[in-house]
Amino acid sequence: MMVARREAWAQDQSLRLYRNGRGELEAEMNRETIGKVRLVLTFPVTKPEAYISVRSALDQEVHFILSLDELDKKSQSAAREELQRSYLIPEILKIMGIKRRGRNWLWEVETTYGRISFRIDQPQESIDFLSENDYTIKDTEGRRYVLRDVTRLDKQSKLYWNKIN
Repeated sequence: MMVARREAWAQDQSLRLYRNGRGELEAEMNRETIGKVRLVLTFPVTKPEAYISVRSALDQEVHFILSLDELDKKSQSAAREELQRSYLIPEILKIMGIKRRGRNWLWEVETTYGRISFRIDQPQESIDFLSENDYTIKDTEGRRYVLRDVTRLDKQSKLYWNKIN
């Protein structure tokens, strides 16, 4: 039932996203202002620009975006900026070290956002399989990192990865 309703929204209503004077994301649908909204990805890692729930300040879904391509260019830009703020997921490019410290594992990595150190609990609880060679890693503070195509890592990074995987 929800899927049919979402498809109807995508076809029947025009959505416009923009920043207000305070820098908050607002929405307008069919020339009616909805006000402050937030965007929620239903498939955050695998579909970062599709299947996006637009939620009101009361956390009610007011629209469902099948793909950012259905929005005008300014709305796409506002949506991408908002999603970047909400779903900052650094990609691990290189592993400089992984050391066990008691119950935790200390990671030192190079990411798309620079060098980062973080801790994880047991690997089997903190590392999730995405696809054949892609993984997400959740640290002890709830932040997520993505490791895409482990076969492309340098030799030293692969040795660290194989140590815990």
